[in-house]
Parts: sequence; C-alpha cells; structure tokens
Amino acid sequence: MKSPESLPIVEMASGAKGKGKPESSEKSRAPKTQEHLREALKKRFDLFASNVEKELNEYDKMLEDGAFDDKDGEGAGAGEKRRERAQAKLESMMGGAENLKKTLDSKKELPQSAPSIEATYTHSKTATSPERREIITLDIEQKTKEFLDLYQKIGLDIPPDFEGTIADIWERNSDEIGEAIEQNGFDEVLLVPAGLVIGDLSRKMKMENGYYEWIKSSGTTVDSLDGVPFTDSGADKPRIILVHKNNAQNMKDRPELEKTLNVKGQDVDLRRTLSLKDYIIFQRKYFEETAKHLDEDGWTWLSTKSGARLVYAHWDPDGGKLSVRADDLGSQNGPLGARPSRSFF
Repeated sequence: MKSPESLPIVEMASGAKGKGKPESSEKSRAPKTQEHLREALKKRFDLFASNVEKELNEYDKMLEDGAFDDKDGEGAGAGEKRRERAQAKLESMMGGAENLKKTLDSKKELPQSAPSIEATYTHSKTATSPERREIITLDIEQKTKEFLDLYQKIGLDIPPDFEGTIADIWERNSDEIGEAIEQNGFDEVLLVPAGLVIGDLSRKMKMENGYYEWIKSSGTTVDSLDGVPFTDSGADKPRIILVHKNNAQNMKDRPELEKTLNVKGQDVDLRRTLSLKDYIIFQRKYFEETAKHLDEDGWTWLSTKSGARLVYAHWDPDGGKLSVRADDLGSQNGPLGARPSRSFF
C-alpha cells in the first residue's frame, strides 16, 4: 500500500513545478502612499468594529428573548445549536477585527495590495498534448461580486463584514495564493462564509430534484441534508479556497485530477480536500456558469466524515440529484478520486 506522501493528491498539494514567487503576481498599478493605505485600513477596521458591536447587541438580545431555548416541536438541543452558530459567527467577526487592529497598530510598512493575482502554470506533457504554459489571473473583486450575487439569489444569510473579511484574507495571503496557482494550476476560487449549517445550505443550494442521501436514508430522495451526522475537519472560518475549474467537470478530464483516481480514503489529504459544504457551493456555482454539473461521470472523496467513514459525492444525471455517500477509509474505486484544493483563512 502506498503511503500518503507518495500519492498523487499529496504531490499535487505539496509538490511544485518551480520554486520562488510567480513570474507576475500582480497587475501593474501606481503605488499608493503608506498614508493612503493606512487610512483605507482604518476605515475597514471601523466598519468591522461597528458590525461586531451590532452583532454583540443582537446576541445579547437573543439571550434576553430566550432565542437559545428549545422551542415547542423542536428536538432536544436545537436552541443550543442556535447559540453555537451565533457564537461562532460572533467569534469569527471579532477575529477579523482583531487581525485588522494588529496590522493597523503595527509599525511595519503596509503592502501594496492588488485585487488581481497573475501567475504562470506549466502544464505537464501528456500522451495527447505537449508541455505548455498558461497565465492564470484571479480578480478577488470580481469573484467577491459573483459570490455575493449567488448568495443573495439563493437567500443565504452571510455576515455583514464578509466582503471585508475576504479582502483581508486575500491581502495577507497574496504571495502564497500566487505560489499555489503557479505550482498546482488552480484557476478558480470559492469564497465561503463561516457558520454554515449543512441543512440550510443544502436546501438553499438545491438543484433539480435535490439529493440521494445514502448515509442515513439508504438512497431516499431528500430536499436537504439536515440531520445527517456529518463532521468536518478543521475550523469553520471564512475562507478563500483555490480549486480547478477549467477542463475539470469530471476527474478524468484534467490530468491533475485524474492522477487521484482510485485513491483510498485513508490516503486523501483531508487538509487540502473540499468539505461537503464547499463541494455543494462549488456544484451550484459551476452549474450557474456552465449549465453542467461536476462529477457526472465519477465520484470525489471529501474531507467530511460520517462517524469513522469518509464522505464522497457525485451528480446523478439520470436522477437529477446530488448523490452523497460514505465509505470505510480503506475503500477505493477506479472512478473515485479527490479534488485537490488550498484553503486560506
């Protein structure tokens, strides 16, 4: 059995086709003065602080009104889950404000941030195509608008500081994001807010006939994944996730993904694999832009677990449903792989 370090998905995540920074990591633009940069940062911090205060007041009001108590008709612990979600949202906002305050109080020179990152990726030679280079450009302002429009369209509640949080993550990690694009060929981002609840998310992201939920209901068609015993590795924080989109509808369509086919669940690097929540968002976003579904021909392991088993999913074109299953970590199958990704917080 291969060790995790020798599997293609791990090589994709940690290996590099070249060293150093991307050949061109930012679009050229006139540099801003430090005074201008610090003033803009101060305005962003003031907005964060104002939103945190509003959220604190709302949390206190919910406590007073008994919003975290179980209501008639609810299962035991429903109120506590509401409290945990509200607290996670508040802590995330406070963490973002704290990061901005540290940067603002620092005497270090502020970086010349740019909305776009440009990097060159070298596609390896294959049996059907020669080695070639591709310039990949990602614009965070454009992507933020796309995701805000999507979340508004489906009615997903996101924190009021989400846009500023994403901008802060982009600025702090711009060098690493450029290097990850150069090394792995990522050509798309997912912008994911904190505090998402799988039942609400799946219901609002629903496409066509919903879901085949095999974990709990043995293939019964359902409208959402509410109540399924899922656990995700890692902290639930607002994040930017780099993924492959072009020529990547199915695993076999792109060499970087095809290399992961037939990988065992135990050998998947869960730190650099999409969670079920991320995957549902990616499915909907991909469909909105292409009118096609990811993984109509094949399956993908996810970083989400159900008990000791690892979750995997694909789109069933005949049933018009997203099929969500789980299997033992030692399981493997030819059409089953994993989509490499990189997350930044």
